[in-house]
Amino acid sequence: MMEATPGSSDPVCAVHPELRSLHACARCGSFACAKCLRKGYRDEPLCASCHERVPEDALPWDQRAELGTLKAFWQTCLAVLFRPSATLERARPDGSVGSSLGFAALSYFVGYFTTILLYMTLVFAIPRELAESDNINPDAMRLMWLGLMCVGLVMAPVMGVATTIVNSGLDHLVFRLQGTGQPFSVTLRANALSLSPFLVGLIPLCGAYVSPLWSLGLRIYAYRALHRTNWGTAALGALAVPLLSCGLVFGLYAVLLLVGLSMGGGR
Repeated sequence: MMEATPGSSDPVCAVHPELRSLHACARCGSFACAKCLRKGYRDEPLCASCHERVPEDALPWDQRAELGTLKAFWQTCLAVLFRPSATLERARPDGSVGSSLGFAALSYFVGYFTTILLYMTLVFAIPRELAESDNINPDAMRLMWLGLMCVGLVMAPVMGVATTIVNSGLDHLVFRLQGTGQPFSVTLRANALSLSPFLVGLIPLCGAYVSPLWSLGLRIYAYRALHRTNWGTAALGALAVPLLSCGLVFGLYAVLLLVGLSMGGGR
């Protein structure tokens, strides 16, 4: 702490006029000394008074003990879906790995549950006569499909957790290459919260087609807010790996197509 020099033109703290100001509050403009200076949720300088009025919010998912897991998940998804900027910019940037992976597992389960349930219903709605005409035991066929779909319900959250870990790791590598200093748990939390659109999967057949694209766009919001960075850095972190993957797939397809044409032309 630096004491103010009498008669000097240096700014002094609004609360402690005997101390020199370090920075002006980004919210109210008041000068703040080392005792009063705080950091806001976007790392902006705030005086102690303004900091108390704009604390970081705990998401409903962070209050599972009080709300219950399903209610906390539902409220978090709705908040992220319909108020992404306000919700994510005020959210705590860090969280436990288990909390983030739990949100991801539940998102994938909800995203595919209704669609798999619909497929189960359709399988049992197939007339016995149709199956018997193809020399297939209808009961055995139904049991086989039921077993496969039950496996799918179990594997959806498992694969979702694995996918979230891999995607978060690759995205975090991109952030590291850009020089951001947030830990991996922040990237994982942002990636998991961006899966909120999988709630739309409660509408049959929507989870596999609508949710992934919506989630990818929302991931830019989540990375920008939780990594405390700009739009360009967040967009690169969210889109670099998917775009590179698409480029590799299309490039490989083009190579195989050219090889096939050249072999066909040589005959």
